[in-house]
Amino acid sequence: MNAKKYTKADGQYFKVTNKISGVTLMYGELNESSELNTAHNVEFISEEQYEDERPKPKPLPETKMM
Repeated sequence: MNAKKYTKADGQYFKVTNKISGVTLMYGELNESSELNTAHNVEFISEEQYEDERPKPKPLPETKMM
């Protein structure tokens, strides 16, 4: 597989899916100094779609101080 390079010039928010299975591998955001290198499929998406679809971190449980 040949990897392609993407920068913020291509788009800011993206979704990477497995080229063979179509399974979503990751969501991400590119800034001015970062780049994405992958052989998988990349779709550039809106900020709204990014916020709606990306996995959200679970809040940490509250601990009680004694």
